[in-house]
Amino acid sequence: MHVTGGQYKGHKIIIPNCAKPTLSKVREGVFNVLYSLLDTYENKTFLDLYAGSGIMSLEAISRGFYAISVDNNQKAIKLIKENLKISKEPYKVVLFDSEKFIEKTEITPDVIYLDPPWNYDYKNIIYKVSNKFKNSILIVEYDKKRAKEFAQFYTQKLSPFKEKVYGRSKLDFLKI
Repeated sequence: MHVTGGQYKGHKIIIPNCAKPTLSKVREGVFNVLYSLLDTYENKTFLDLYAGSGIMSLEAISRGFYAISVDNNQKAIKLIKENLKISKEPYKVVLFDSEKFIEKTEITPDVIYLDPPWNYDYKNIIYKVSNKFKNSILIVEYDKKRAKEFAQFYTQKLSPFKEKVYGRSKLDFLKI
């Protein structure tokens, strides 16, 4: 797996066995949408929850974001640190449960990328994120087979302004 854009484009990363890495076409799609929404990535924070391999964090760093990677798996954290080692820019890697991290953090991210294991019950984390942060973009990646389920728990206050499908992956973009 390789970084798809920015200054580290083409850089190969290590994928931990415990992770389901986001496909390159999905990563490119995420940053194409973000490019159309944000005037710049400089001085913007990208929060990568359930970071897995850290590929989304590295894609964000490569494009100019400050990235924070959060995962509760020690092996994943070790590989994320290895993968992000090439960065000359600052970043943060946190070994912590993503839901508990949201409760305790004082940061204010501009973009929150949420991609837990696809069988995960997303409701709590989506509500925690939407209640904690304001004026952020939340991107939720999940198996498109669950689209009806997600549509049922989104509310008028919390509904996608943009949706993208790439193979089995569905992305919902929400402003919170």
